[in-house]
Amino acid sequence: MSNSASRCLSILGCGALLLALMPVAPAIAQSGYMVPRPRVSVAPIMTLSASPVIVSGGSMLVRTTDGVFATIHASGLTEGVAYTAWFAIFQHPEFCATDPCTAADATNPDVETSILNMGGQVVGADGTATFGGFRAVEDTTGSGGPPGTPNVGLLDPFKAQIHLAIRTHGVASGDPTVLHAQLSTFNGGCPPNMCKNVQASVHHQ
Repeated sequence: MSNSASRCLSILGCGALLLALMPVAPAIAQSGYMVPRPRVSVAPIMTLSASPVIVSGGSMLVRTTDGVFATIHASGLTEGVAYTAWFAIFQHPEFCATDPCTAADATNPDVETSILNMGGQVVGADGTATFGGFRAVEDTTGSGGPPGTPNVGLLDPFKAQIHLAIRTHGVASGDPTVLHAQLSTFNGGCPPNMCKNVQASVHHQ
């Protein structure tokens, strides 16, 4: 195992240990109702290639009754290239063809997938990028994904399988209008560039 992979697993392992030490009560009282406690998960980032590998970094997802907050820190990216990060929310993972769900499940109406933007940036010389964002329940702004993706927003933060994906949009354009599209839309800059997901982390239910 590479040093970067070992560091990643070590960091995530420490995070998992801290989570294990947190209170385990399933709910808290609020205005006379029992509200589920926020749930935190950490996950490694994998390359989306024929032979996936873990990259240095990791991701964290916090689920609450109001929505989800996520951060993802990736490495091994290309200097000068525009990247976006996306929430891929599979509302009903039990209907996915595989576990974990894949992009092939995005247009299955039974899964009720939502692909939602969580920011973009041009990568610097160190090849790293950090993204963070919050998605409230039923917020559908910044939708993306292949044609036919339902994009119904986030329905139930505690039941969805949520992937955090990093997508390349090619070398950052010198045209401000094109660059804005590269940093905020699913296929911004493509063509002439080739847009594709290059890294992702998976947060199960």
